[in-house]
Amino acid sequence: MVVTDDNRSASLVPLNERSGTLGNRAALHVVSTSCSNANCRQLTVDLRLGRSERVGTGNLYLPWGKDFLVRRLIPEATLLNLPPEVPEEIQQTYREAKLIAPLSGRASAAMARRCVQGIVRDFWDIPANKRGNLGAELSSIKDRIDPGLWDDIQAVRTVGDIGAHMEKNVNEVVDVSSEEAEILIQLIETLFQDWYIQRAKRQHTSNSLREVLKDKRSKQKAAKQRSTGETGESDTSENEEDGQPA
Repeated sequence: MVVTDDNRSASLVPLNERSGTLGNRAALHVVSTSCSNANCRQLTVDLRLGRSERVGTGNLYLPWGKDFLVRRLIPEATLLNLPPEVPEEIQQTYREAKLIAPLSGRASAAMARRCVQGIVRDFWDIPANKRGNLGAELSSIKDRIDPGLWDDIQAVRTVGDIGAHMEKNVNEVVDVSSEEAEILIQLIETLFQDWYIQRAKRQHTSNSLREVLKDKRSKQKAAKQRSTGETGESDTSENEEDGQPA
């Protein structure tokens, strides 16, 4: 999205100057942006809690220093539109992991790891006697997946503490930053795209092709029947002219 002065606005609201939490310059910074695409125009609103700096002796304040808290108010989260083949439990876990990410990296990562494991087990039909920790299950399907995707999985496992956490029980809550949780969510969305969504597209294309072929065969059969009927009528007419029974 292209951001310009025409589609972006910002305002700063100074807070209680007696507050001791962020000092006497605490402020809320609200930034809103509309999509530059004329067919979209979706609004994004971010709320930032930080400090401000007074300009001169007037009432103009500007953001100053590092933000203490950043929240996206609108949209709440951009979720993938998943095909119905994705089990509802996996979809729900994905939604929860993404929605909670800005508030708690630990909670989001726990949900995300559980979601990844659910995806692997469901899509690749991992038998009960082959199930273990997430890292082992991922390794068990290495030879069955696209090498490029495997490289992506390996890259994610090398980020921060994510790799070590994949070797733990997915129900165990471990320390993970919000940024690392976002990386796990990106991996989930990649798996959805490469596995479920692509499979659904292939199935749709296959079904469409079969319908076209079925329609084509039906038309050929009907044309053949018409041709046979017309030939039979022609033979009957010729026999009647010769005085012979049909």
